[in-house]
Amino acid sequence: MGVRGLKSYIESNKNILKDLPFRDSQLIIDGCNLYYSLYFYFQLDQIHGGDYDAFKDSIKQFFTNLKACDIHPYVVLDGGADHTDKKFETLKVQKQGRIRRAHNLSVGRRGECPPLLIKNVFRQTLQELKVPFVQCLEEADWEIAALAKQWNCPVLSNDSDFYIFDLPAGLFPTVCFRWKNIRVNRLNKKYIPTKHFTVERLCASFNNMNKELLPVFACILGNDYVNLQNVAYLNWEVHSVHGGDFARIDGLLCWLSKCPEPEMAIDEILKLIPHNKDEVREALFKGIKEYKLKKGSLAQFFHSKTPTPCSGPLRALPTWTLRHIFEGKMGSILVDVLVLKRVMFRSQVEDFERPSSSETSRPIRQVIYGLILLGEPQMADKHLLAAKASTGTDKCYVTEFDREGLNLTSSKVEAIGTNVKEGLQLETLWKEPHTLRLQVFLEAFGVPSVTFRGIPLHLQLQVFVTRFWLVNAQPQPKLLHLWGLLLGMVQGRLSNKPNTQTDTQLRLKCRGRIPMDREAAHLYSQWQSCLKWGLCLNCLLCLPLPEPECARLYRGTLVHQVVQELKRGIRPESMLVRGSNAEHLFRQLNDAVLSLVDEDVMKRISAGDIHRSVGKTQSDKSSKNRSADELSSCFEDLMYEDTEDCNDEEVNGEERKAKGHKADKTECSSYTIRTRHKAKERNSKHPSKKSERRCFE
Repeated sequence: MGVRGLKSYIESNKNILKDLPFRDSQLIIDGCNLYYSLYFYFQLDQIHGGDYDAFKDSIKQFFTNLKACDIHPYVVLDGGADHTDKKFETLKVQKQGRIRRAHNLSVGRRGECPPLLIKNVFRQTLQELKVPFVQCLEEADWEIAALAKQWNCPVLSNDSDFYIFDLPAGLFPTVCFRWKNIRVNRLNKKYIPTKHFTVERLCASFNNMNKELLPVFACILGNDYVNLQNVAYLNWEVHSVHGGDFARIDGLLCWLSKCPEPEMAIDEILKLIPHNKDEVREALFKGIKEYKLKKGSLAQFFHSKTPTPCSGPLRALPTWTLRHIFEGKMGSILVDVLVLKRVMFRSQVEDFERPSSSETSRPIRQVIYGLILLGEPQMADKHLLAAKASTGTDKCYVTEFDREGLNLTSSKVEAIGTNVKEGLQLETLWKEPHTLRLQVFLEAFGVPSVTFRGIPLHLQLQVFVTRFWLVNAQPQPKLLHLWGLLLGMVQGRLSNKPNTQTDTQLRLKCRGRIPMDREAAHLYSQWQSCLKWGLCLNCLLCLPLPEPECARLYRGTLVHQVVQELKRGIRPESMLVRGSNAEHLFRQLNDAVLSLVDEDVMKRISAGDIHRSVGKTQSDKSSKNRSADELSSCFEDLMYEDTEDCNDEEVNGEERKAKGHKADKTECSSYTIRTRHKAKERNSKHPSKKSERRCFE
């Protein structure tokens, strides 16, 4: 949701926003708005796929400062799309805009594209910090406002719709919330200086206008639910007292202030338009209802961790999934697929002359769709029955919205069942044995059988993801792309531990701004897509594998710098200290991933690569006993630099120094699992080709 132009208007009006020292209070936080704001505030990397470790540090700093001021945060995250589809057209327009902005970044122009796993990192960090949070089933704005009214506490958000909701304790615009500038009052108590908004203050500046007229104002200007062009662009400017850039907003408020109540205002509006009066009246009354607040469902969950029962189409959600969604353990994909049969993808910075990076992970999604849609109890759903009837088969499809070139397109993708066990049902999936759920995961990633020894538990999932990526990504990843990825994982894992020794770091020379390698960017975008959907499948299967810490898996600037060095002829061994924990972990990961690919894949990823010492060892069984004497290098702290301009929505140049930490002993496990058929067999039966495309340019 959002009212166009209102946020800028409010921020420019000194009579509406007032200074306030904020401390010792509850605070309802618009979570999605916050994590985007933090990422852009710290000017973190966008063009290399994101620096998630730095993002996690910024989240921790934010909530540490709140705690210092005795502020008690409650974070609310968005869930799936609205099941009524009233915002669908707006969503398509937004997605098209994000494609354009991501493309701009990919060709060196100004743009904005937050990385793909930003919500995963935010959620995991909240869990680590024990910050209370909830993920809504659908969009969160209304639930945030209802909770704030029920608890009589302020909201933190930049969403302009919160200027319309009747919030008794008001709103702190995120852009005005000076959380880094903690101050101390006369009682030696810390507080955060901020600007404060209330609807009472806004209405008072317009002749004490009835605040119930604000929803009419929002609907006329046009929000995400109501777009009445013939009303919005009436000559409201003539009623403005102040004129200037915001004359239309100011004039409309002045005009509305003369109406005592919404019904009268609507009658007066209808007199100004010659046609479609009934349509406009209906749209305005529907829009007004969007801002009517009543008791919501979040207070109960925060107090008792018990979600309220669903109504309407959301009743199709199995009971066990509700708590997982509310706790953030399961993504909104479940709601979108089960209720809407639709998924919209986030754009990444990649090579836009190639197919979307999301295509690589489609086989994983097809398994997810199958687990959600193909169970027998769900077949009673009238929407699914209608979907089957329309195709004339027993197949189910999900509409995926993705890019083709620079255009938003849609395609029908078939839901595919697993061969591990017939008749798996979403309703009872959580009751299935751990071994069976693990087999489903391994089958989806094309791992027919595997014996894992010495691989840390928290690294197992990304090993399977990386193997899947090596086999399926286009263009074909090379060994240097694999090594760059694995060296980044090693650095992220070992730099996260306290008292780490300096020999766990990588040695890299700081060469200034890291250029964007379009091929590497596209490949790593595909890897992130595979990881995202692998995490989703793992959650749907109730975590048969430990969920890895996303913040430590990928640092885009580091990985791209490593690839740059490897292309210059630097050997991966020379970036590691001989006999170090980093060297040992790198070899563990490299051997584990390559042991899962067949000889044909090994030939493809090794083709034309000047580095053979690590890759070709998989065909040589004695390679695992290689002498550590092959490795030699001195050790330095990791330095990196990335330059972008804040006002251009790019990242400013900044040198960072990672502190040395002492290595810890990693927990390991070994097990053998066999799935019933190979990925090749499944993929040959269900090729992932796009069909039934439509363009929404």
